[in-house]
Amino acid sequence: MMPRSATILFDPIISPWLVLLVVLGVGYGAWRTYRQCPLNPRQRIGLWLLRVTAILILAWLLMLPKRRTVTVEREDPVLVVAVDISASMTDNPGQLKLTRRDRAVDFLQDSKIQRLCSRYRVIRFNLGAEAEEVVGETEPPVFNAPRSHLGSGINRIVERLKAENLAGIVLLSDGLDQSGERLTPASLSVPIYIPELEPVYELPPEPEEDWYIADIAYPKMMVVNWKANVDVLIRRHGKGAAEFPIHLRQGNNLLRTSMVTFAEGEAFQQVSFSIEPTQVGQTIYQVEIGPGEDADPSNNKRDFLIDVSDPKNRVLYLEGVPRWEFKFLKRALLTEKNYQLSAYVRGGDGAFINFDEMSGRAGGEVPKFTTESLAEYRVVILGDMAASALTEEDCTNLRDFVDKGGGLLFYGAKTSYGPDGLAKSPVLAELMPAVSEPGATMREGRFTADLSAKGRTHPAMAELASATQLPPILSFWSPVKVSEFSSSLLMTADGSPVLVVRPYGQGRVAMVLSDSLWRWQLGGSAGGSEKSLYSRFVTQLVYWLAPNEKDLENTALLQAVISHSQAELREKVTVGAVYDPGENQDQAGVTCKITTPDGKVLVFPMMASTLGTDVGLTKSVNGYKCFFTPQEPGQYQIALSTADGTQEASATVLAEKPENERTGEPLNRKYLGELAEDTGGLFVEWPKRREIFDTMPYQPQEVTLAPEYPIWNKWWWLVILLALFCAEWWWRRRSDLV
Repeated sequence: MMPRSATILFDPIISPWLVLLVVLGVGYGAWRTYRQCPLNPRQRIGLWLLRVTAILILAWLLMLPKRRTVTVEREDPVLVVAVDISASMTDNPGQLKLTRRDRAVDFLQDSKIQRLCSRYRVIRFNLGAEAEEVVGETEPPVFNAPRSHLGSGINRIVERLKAENLAGIVLLSDGLDQSGERLTPASLSVPIYIPELEPVYELPPEPEEDWYIADIAYPKMMVVNWKANVDVLIRRHGKGAAEFPIHLRQGNNLLRTSMVTFAEGEAFQQVSFSIEPTQVGQTIYQVEIGPGEDADPSNNKRDFLIDVSDPKNRVLYLEGVPRWEFKFLKRALLTEKNYQLSAYVRGGDGAFINFDEMSGRAGGEVPKFTTESLAEYRVVILGDMAASALTEEDCTNLRDFVDKGGGLLFYGAKTSYGPDGLAKSPVLAELMPAVSEPGATMREGRFTADLSAKGRTHPAMAELASATQLPPILSFWSPVKVSEFSSSLLMTADGSPVLVVRPYGQGRVAMVLSDSLWRWQLGGSAGGSEKSLYSRFVTQLVYWLAPNEKDLENTALLQAVISHSQAELREKVTVGAVYDPGENQDQAGVTCKITTPDGKVLVFPMMASTLGTDVGLTKSVNGYKCFFTPQEPGQYQIALSTADGTQEASATVLAEKPENERTGEPLNRKYLGELAEDTGGLFVEWPKRREIFDTMPYQPQEVTLAPEYPIWNKWWWLVILLALFCAEWWWRRRSDLV
C-alpha cells in the first residue's frame, strides 16, 4: 500500500468569514491595547504575537481540520479450491494404486501447487450435501459425506463470493453429482479447472446373475389404520429368465409374499404391497427377495421405518363456496398422511356439505361446533364465508377451542374480510390477528412478496426461509390494522401484511390476506423438493398451528426425542431427552445407551441443553442432548435413563446406505468435461494438473482507499494554547501590566 496524495479538509463549526473577522478584530484590538501601554517595541510586538498566535490556533480548531490520505492497495484475485468430500471419493472400482481421495489429498499437499497458489487469495470449500468453507484447517479432509451435491454447491460458492474478484475454481471431484442442479449464469462466468483424479481403465466384468433391491418407495409417516402402498424396485445384472418370491415382514411376522418374474433380458421389476399399521409408534418393516443362487446376497434385504401417528391429528376446513384455494389447500393437506382432513363447502341453502376425504365426493354429516366435536380436531380453517355461516354459540365454542390450545387459520377473501365478514362477530374479531380498515378491498395486480425479519426465523415459515426469492402474488386485502399481539411474517414490498399470526391463550391463530397464493402450486417443486412451494407453505403453517403432543406433555417425565428416525450412514443424529427434575437437582442427569446393529453398546454423555426444532419440538424446553453418527446400516436402539434409574425412555433409528450416493461408479468424465467446457475452464489429465495455472487468469485489482483522520482533537493543541496563555500572563506580570 502506497500513499498517492494527502489533503487537508475543513468542516467549520461557524462560517469561515466570521472566524476571519473575529481573528482580525482580536488582532487589531490587541495591537491598539499594547500601543497604549508603556512598553518598548520588542515587548509590544512579542505580547501581541503571543495573543494573535493563540487566537489563530483557536480559529484553526474551529475549522475542524482533518487529513485525507489517498492510498492504492493491490488486491490479489480469489482462487477457490473445492474438494468433494463424499464417500464415493474413497471408492476404487478399478483397483488402482491411488484412489480419488489419495490424489485429491496429494493435490492439496503438493508444494509446487501451493507455490502456484500463493499469488492468489485461496479459499477452500468442502462439497458434500452442502458447501462449507474451511477456515484454518491444515489436516486433510475426511471423505465421509453421504451425498455429492456439486451443482448446487458451486452455485452457493459463487453466490457467496459474488463481491470478490474470482479467478476461478479448482474442483477436486469424481463428478458423481446428485443435486441435479444446473449452474446459474453467474456460476457459468467463473472458469472451473478440474484435474482428473482417476485414469481411464477397463471395468471388471459384472457378475452373471445378481438380483438386488434398488429402491423402496413408501410413506415415512402414516396414520394408524390407514392403508398405503409400498413399491419395491428390483433390478438385476444378467439376462436369463427367473422367478422367485419377495417377502414383506414386520419384525418377525410375515405380512405378505409375492412372486417376481423376470423374462429373459428384462432389467427390472416393480412389486407393490399394501400395508395398514394398527399401532401407534415407530414400525420397522423389511423387504427380502429370495432369488436362490445369487452373486451378492447382501443386497437382497432392505429395512425401512414408518412413524405411525394417532388419528386424532385432524383438520376441519370450512369453505364458503368452491374456489381455487379450496382445491389446492385441500390437495396439499391430503398429501400429509399424519393428518386427517374433513372439508366442507357451504351450499346454496346455507348448510355445509361434506367432501369425503378419499374420494372428493359430497356426503356425510355436517360439522358441529360443539365443545366435544371440536376437541376431535387439532386445527380449524375458516375459508371465505360471511359471519352468518356460524352462530354466536359456534364462535364462542371456537374461541374456547383456541384458548385451550387449538389452532385456527383464517383463509378468506372479499366475503370473510368484508363488511359482513367474520369480523362482524365480536368473538371472532377478538381472535383475528388483523381487522379490516374502512375502505379495505382486495387489491389486484402483480406484487412482490417476501418474508419479514420475524418471518425468516419463525417456525411457521421454516419451509420458505431457505427460498432466495418468493413468487409474486396477484392479490392482497388492504388496508388492515394488525393487532398489537400479532406478528406479520409475509409482507408485500410496501409493507402490507399477507400472513399475520398471533397467540391466543394456549393456542395459535394465523390469517392469510391473499386469495392468490394457490398460484405458487403452479410453479412446481422448489429446490428439488417433491412438494410444491405452496404445499410446503400450507403444511408447515398447519404444523405450527397444531398443538404438538411433545410440547403439551409434562416435562417431569422422561421422553426421548430425535432429529430423525431414519438416517443415512455418516449423518449426524441428535438425541434429546425431555426431562426437568425441578427442585430435585440431585436426580438431574440422563444416560444414553445406544445398541448398534452388531450388538455393541455405546454410552454417550448427555449435556444439559435447550431442545427445540432440532429434535422436532415446536417450542423450546429444558432437557439434555447428545449426538451420534451411524457408521453401519441397521437398527440402532436408543435407551435413555435418569440418574436415579426410576425413569426410562427409548427410540429407534434406522440407518441405511445413502440412496443417491453412487458408490462403485467410475469417474464421471462426461459431467466434469462439460462443467469445464461450459465455464471456459479446463479438464486435464493427472500428470498435467499443474498446467491449469498456466491458463488461469491473474488480474489483481487496485482498490483506492481514502481514510480521513481528524487533526483538531489532538491533546497537544491544548498544551500549546496553555503554554501561550501562560507565557503572555508571565510577560505581562513582569512588565507590571494588569
